[in-house]
Amino acid sequence: MTLFWQAAKEELGNQPKKKGGKPREGIARCTFEDKIKMSDIVFMRAWASVEVPRFYNPLTTALQPRDQTWQGMKTVAELRREHNLAIPFNKDSLYKPIERKPKKFNPLVIPKSLQAALPFVTKSKDTPSRKRPLLENRRPAVVMEPDERKVHALVQHLQLIRSEKIKKRKLKEEKKRKEHETEKAKDEELSRKRHREERRERYREQDKLQKKIRRNV
Repeated sequence: MTLFWQAAKEELGNQPKKKGGKPREGIARCTFEDKIKMSDIVFMRAWASVEVPRFYNPLTTALQPRDQTWQGMKTVAELRREHNLAIPFNKDSLYKPIERKPKKFNPLVIPKSLQAALPFVTKSKDTPSRKRPLLENRRPAVVMEPDERKVHALVQHLQLIRSEKIKKRKLKEEKKRKEHETEKAKDEELSRKRHREERRERYREQDKLQKKIRRNV
């Protein structure tokens, strides 16, 4: 859905299109910067000043005694409740699922003069179609002899065995690597604990030595 927020030119209905023509009320003629479609939504700012007639009805209910009550005009709901009338049903007011056809856009066409100024990355890579097929497509299908088929099957079997060995070796190496990382993490944790205990012991010895020096002084 394309939204044209601002028209390039607007001409209201009080301006005749042709010389000598008569303007018609409520008609606007607009020109847009791009081609407009029937599925587009156009927002047009148009308004007219409307004078609202003033109406007043003096009420003298304020002069009644306090024990007397006064009721003005009844609401629509009260009238329907008294006369047992149902709310009017309008099919157009019901919510319906919106079904839209998929929109098809025309392919983007870039002029050649603009393509020359574009960088290489954004240029269209349109390769001309080959008139003659490739050499591989022109070659006839090769029909192997029984011995050749056996040799070909043996080679494929050997390649399958080799790929399975490579796969198993990679899995084994991955398992060893994970085990090594686990052992390394354990050793690092033990080393941190040992350094922490040694540091605490050193601080205790220094504290004892300082206390002893203060007592002797």
